[in-house]
Amino acid sequence: MLKNKKLYSGILTVVFVLIISVTAFADSFSADFAIPTGSKTEWNGKSNNKLWLFKSQNEAKFETIITNSTEKTITSELWMIRVLAPDAKILSYSITGKNGTSKAQPFTPQTSNSYYAVIKPSDSTGVNGTVKAYN
Repeated sequence: MLKNKKLYSGILTVVFVLIISVTAFADSFSADFAIPTGSKTEWNGKSNNKLWLFKSQNEAKFETIITNSTEKTITSELWMIRVLAPDAKILSYSITGKNGTSKAQPFTPQTSNSYYAVIKPSDSTGVNGTVKAYN
């Protein structure tokens, strides 16, 4: 009986260590965006000090959520900051929806570069939402 307790205790210890080590490398970032009615200006995470730096190169997802109650169409982009070079667009997609419509695409982050989102509305009727990046 004592032998089984030690075995179970050892297995539980290993499981907890694995869970903690996996979550220690998980990253999750988000930022709310708001583009007012009458403006067709883009929302830029870099200009709004919403920069994301990943700790691991595990596959991540870039997600965009539209929170307006009326249907909107936007282009959502993920950019990587590069030192001594222009920033690089990592991915871009169009999304149309309302009330929590979301879209996500995978990417592999670099741990030495920061990332930011850019939201471009299709018209000047205003749009609100959230951008997220996580792995």
